[in-house]
Amino acid sequence: MRLAKSIVFALLAIIAVFGAQAQDETQYTSTVNWFYSACEDRMVIDFSGVMETGYDLYYQAFDQLGGLGNVITGLRRISVHGDYSVSQVIYWLDGATRALDTPISVVIRIARENDPGSTLFQEPSDDVLTACEEPGSNLVEGDDVADLPRLVSTSGVFTPNGTLLNPVYSQPIQPIVQIGARARPVLPPGRTADPGLIFAECVDVDGADPGILYDTDEIRIFWSWYAQTADQVHDHINKAQYIVTLNSLPIPAETSEVKRIPGSGDWWVFYTANFGDKFEPGTYDIGFAVGWSEAISDGYEDFGPGTANDRLGSRCRFTIQTNPYGVEVLHEQPAMPLKTYPGFPQY
Repeated sequence: MRLAKSIVFALLAIIAVFGAQAQDETQYTSTVNWFYSACEDRMVIDFSGVMETGYDLYYQAFDQLGGLGNVITGLRRISVHGDYSVSQVIYWLDGATRALDTPISVVIRIARENDPGSTLFQEPSDDVLTACEEPGSNLVEGDDVADLPRLVSTSGVFTPNGTLLNPVYSQPIQPIVQIGARARPVLPPGRTADPGLIFAECVDVDGADPGILYDTDEIRIFWSWYAQTADQVHDHINKAQYIVTLNSLPIPAETSEVKRIPGSGDWWVFYTANFGDKFEPGTYDIGFAVGWSEAISDGYEDFGPGTANDRLGSRCRFTIQTNPYGVEVLHEQPAMPLKTYPGFPQY
C-alpha cells in the first residue's frame, strides 16, 4: 500500500489587500475579492471570486486594526462554490453602537468546509466606521462557526472532489438519504458523513473503513495516484496496469483529469466507479492490485519492473444493510453490472 502523504495547509503566496484577489496561480484556483463598509451598528460586506469544491469563505471583525483587539462579530462562514458573488449584513456582536471614524478590521479566510483552522489564505483588512454602503450583491445566509459541527478527524485520504474521506465531527450530521418528506435521523455510531464513498485500499488506512452502508446509499468506489509533477502522473496513467475487482469481477472505472489538490502539494489522478444504489444486503470484497509496463517515478519513489515496488496490492470490504427508513428497494446486486473484459491483465 502506498500511503497518502500527511496533509499540510500552506498560506497562499500572493498576499491580498483590501479589495484584491487572493490566489496562488501555481497551486490553487480559489479566489476572493472583498469590499466592506463598517457602520455604527453593523457591517456590510461583499465577496466575489471562484471557490474550489471543499472550501468556503470565513471572516471575523475586530475593534482594532490588523485583526487585533476584541472580536465584534462571531467567526462567520459563507458556503460558496464555483463562481460566486454574495453579500452579508452582520450586526455587531454586543448590539452596541460604535462611533464614526473609529478603527475596524476584518480577517478574511479561505479554509475547508467545517474546518476554519485548515486555512489556505488569511488576510486582515482595515477600515474606519463610516456611513453604510448598500450591499453590492445578493444577500445570503451565513453560519456562525460556533454553531457548526467541528471537524475532529479524517482518514487523510483525498477523494475525487478534493475533500477528505470519512470526516468525523463533534456534532451529529444529517445523512443524505432520499426518503421523501420524512425526517432524517442523525448519524448512528459507525455511519460516516460521506456514506457510500469507498476507498479501494481502505484496509491500509486508519479511518478509511466504509462504515455502515444501506441499500439506499450511492456506492462509489475510487482509488488514486499522486506525484510531484503532472508529467509523472501522466506517465503513471500510461504505464499502470490495474486489477481492481468487486467480488472477483473487474471494476470499469473512469479516469479523472490530472489536477493539483490544495493542501497536498502534489498532482493527482482519480479512478472512480459509480455503482448507484439498490445493492443487495450482504458483504462485498474489493481487490486491488497495480503494476506497470515500465518503471516510473512519483518524485519520491520508483515503481515498476526492476524497482523495490514492482507491484502494489490492497483490498477493502464493505457490508450493505437494509435501510432503516422504510424505503422499499428493488435490489439489483449491484445496480451497475460488472463486466468481464477479454484480455484482462494477470500478473
